[in-house]
Amino acid sequence: MSQSDFSVRLRQELSLPETYPVDEDASVALTSLIVSAARDQNPICNLRQLVDIITRIGGMSYLDALTLLPILLPHSRDGTEELLSLIGTECSGKEVIMAVQESLERLSVQNSSGDYADDEEEYTPAILQCSRAMWLYSDAIPRIPLHKKTTRDIVKPLLPELQSVIAQAGPDASASEGRALIRSASRLVTILSDLDKEQTDNDASGESAMRDLLASFLMSILETCTNDTGSKLASSAFEKHFPRLIIDPSAGAPASSDDIISQAWEALESLGLSFADMESKPSLGTFVLLAHTSYPFTMRSLASFFPIILTAIQANVALDEVISVLISTLVPLYSQTPRPEMQPNLIIPLAHVLPPLASVHPDPSTRLQIFRLFSVVLSLTPSPLRLQLLQGLLTDQDSSPQMRIATVGLVKDAVLEALAKPMGSADRNRDVFASRMFLQLLSPILWQLDPPDLFDSYNLSLSDFLETAEPLRLVECLALYYVLVNRDVQNGTGVRDKDNLRNIRRTLLDPLRRQFDRWDANTDAVSNHESYMQLGILEMWLERVNDISTTLVDT
Repeated sequence: MSQSDFSVRLRQELSLPETYPVDEDASVALTSLIVSAARDQNPICNLRQLVDIITRIGGMSYLDALTLLPILLPHSRDGTEELLSLIGTECSGKEVIMAVQESLERLSVQNSSGDYADDEEEYTPAILQCSRAMWLYSDAIPRIPLHKKTTRDIVKPLLPELQSVIAQAGPDASASEGRALIRSASRLVTILSDLDKEQTDNDASGESAMRDLLASFLMSILETCTNDTGSKLASSAFEKHFPRLIIDPSAGAPASSDDIISQAWEALESLGLSFADMESKPSLGTFVLLAHTSYPFTMRSLASFFPIILTAIQANVALDEVISVLISTLVPLYSQTPRPEMQPNLIIPLAHVLPPLASVHPDPSTRLQIFRLFSVVLSLTPSPLRLQLLQGLLTDQDSSPQMRIATVGLVKDAVLEALAKPMGSADRNRDVFASRMFLQLLSPILWQLDPPDLFDSYNLSLSDFLETAEPLRLVECLALYYVLVNRDVQNGTGVRDKDNLRNIRRTLLDPLRRQFDRWDANTDAVSNHESYMQLGILEMWLERVNDISTTLVDT
């Protein structure tokens, strides 16, 4: 369409007044209308109207990519995406790339200085601008005349520049922005891979160089957006392996965002990469990819990726993938006969990072997943090391009171496992939780007050006592003792020895009973129903342990 015809049609479509300058230069007039629609409070028309008109009357040739892209890329008004797509597919590919590069340079400076647009409501976040840039590259690069160049020559300087800007903006990205970035990067890699294959027939070294460049780029995007996949891998794995602990089965339903990682995997497959390639180059990116596929993690591959896993836990990144892989790999080992044992070089680091995370993570379901995962790790631990780790958790003053209480439950799990083994079997004889070493190490920790002088002060009120974590800890410890006495009928741990029975009366049962009598005499009222129930449970376990202890001492 000629410039004069386009100007006439544009004036008619928008009902522009005769005084509006559209006749002299159609491209300048169109640019002015687009800039006004993107920036002004009361523009003559909006961007979506302009896209519709340009498409209908055939005015794509009057779009000025060099001027418009730096203006449109950061803006978020309705119709911006459609106009960017139109520019990317219809304008000069070379001009589109030049304009995107200029925009990215400006964005890099803004990321460094923090000097963004004044109207933040209409400003597109940096990560989404990078996503738009990749979309534009995907549309423009295939249309560039190569002459004596290859696609690789064109792409080689573009991707590092893009990676740098993404690395700056990545930490501030939301989950939806991260998914958009992965989607755009996967599309770009797939298009460039297919394009390069068409141009590098019988050039193995060139194709390999392009493959490495694109794979490295996509991996960097995945590592930047590891917390933004929005998947529920850990919930799904937990529901599968711990079905009795699931209250809401829908919580573990696969998220549609899993398709984002699938797109990334398809892009890498277009490069000719396989599971074996991912295995051979352990990184956070390859780990995330494999976690979202049917790749069968084994203890061997787990050991290969273990430094990545440990770093991810410490940095609180890709936690969904880490928990999922560890649960799916370790829990099935628990039911094997004979049960395998993990290597200490895997156990000890996990024992240092999982309990604190299970205490402080803000999401309750994630805390439960991590705690049950840790219990599985302990069940795959040689019993002497397991006892040592539990002793450390019970006495760690940096650990939260809730974790120290929960650790008593982990001790009970270990004791029940040990006592369930056939009497006289090699497995039972090796298990320190069925031996006298168990009481020697843990009795002074479990079955005395914390702190030991808790009741020395006559000023300690019942309400003050119930506000501490000690009542809950005592309930767990008394319940453990009751189970141990009833299960260990052969007295392998020595729990039924009269000296041990008298010792627990002296260190715990008698001080508790005297303190309860003191509170009863002072008629200290319980403040609320919850405290009343808590006190009742503690008194119940005290009576149970006191009765069985008295019976055994008198027998």
